[in-house]
Amino acid sequence: MKKTTLKAGKIALSLGLLLTLSIPQVYAAEDVTNDVSTIRKDVASNVASYLQWNTEFALTVNGKKIGTKGEMVNTRMLIPLRAVFEAAGAVVKWHNDTQSWSAEGEGFTAMQKLGETKVIVNGVVYELDHEAVLDHGNMMVSSRIIEAALGLELRWDSANRILTASTVTSTSGFKAWSDAFTAYNSIPDKYAHGYGQNISLPVSWKDAPEGTKSFAVVMYDVHPIADNFIHWSVLNIPVSEGGIAEGASGKLPDGAVELNGYYGAEPPRYSGDHLYRLAVYALDTDKLDLPDTAPVFFEQLEPLLVAHSLGYSKQDGFVHQN
Repeated sequence: MKKTTLKAGKIALSLGLLLTLSIPQVYAAEDVTNDVSTIRKDVASNVASYLQWNTEFALTVNGKKIGTKGEMVNTRMLIPLRAVFEAAGAVVKWHNDTQSWSAEGEGFTAMQKLGETKVIVNGVVYELDHEAVLDHGNMMVSSRIIEAALGLELRWDSANRILTASTVTSTSGFKAWSDAFTAYNSIPDKYAHGYGQNISLPVSWKDAPEGTKSFAVVMYDVHPIADNFIHWSVLNIPVSEGGIAEGASGKLPDGAVELNGYYGAEPPRYSGDHLYRLAVYALDTDKLDLPDTAPVFFEQLEPLLVAHSLGYSKQDGFVHQN
């Protein structure tokens, strides 16, 4: 097997990241209490202390703890391919003649060559933020593959440095999507802030569960630097609505409350793929009791949504700046 090692990622990009980060001024959150530790979530601090992220992180797949840890290289999240995919029930093979790996599981096939950033999933080519590399015998690949191939939902726990991948099931058949991009693929620049036009994404939904009285839409960045930073939230959307039109931020249907005005994706340059989640909740009340101040991080808003949720659906996309 060709030996390709995982580089330590010692390039000092923290200044460049800090200078290129653009977020609303309200970036610091209240202390978030965790059963293990208490942290202060602060996006600007995350960027300024960039090199702290070049350390290992733990992984769980559908509740199973993975023995081999993931590695962060210049904030690109790499996961141990075989351990993660096999935990999800997939079969992984190494092909020495082509210096590539392949995997097959329920509803998917995937392959990637060692040293390349491209991965092919069900015939679709995805350009990843890091090449496939070997580290002490483990094939390490971009965490984006977990979503693109396995279809699992990724969540980041900054307090414990755990990346969780889990199946999202919907017994109601509730479905939400955006026509602006395909799931697990790149979100077009025009919806971005700064280098784009900051046009709010179109969102659609159908087959809401019985008893639904309103909808809520939230978009947030799952990447560790952003730490689940909210880019958009709209609550109390009337049940009569079947979506939000492109560019509707600031001129939403009567009754809807834009708790967080649309702030398009704008990940720091060089920080790799950022996962932006566009989620829709079908709720059992027509009006939520809104917080006095807009939440900054998804953990601050999620309990309110979950407490009234009858159905949940999402579409994940990715953005990065070179």
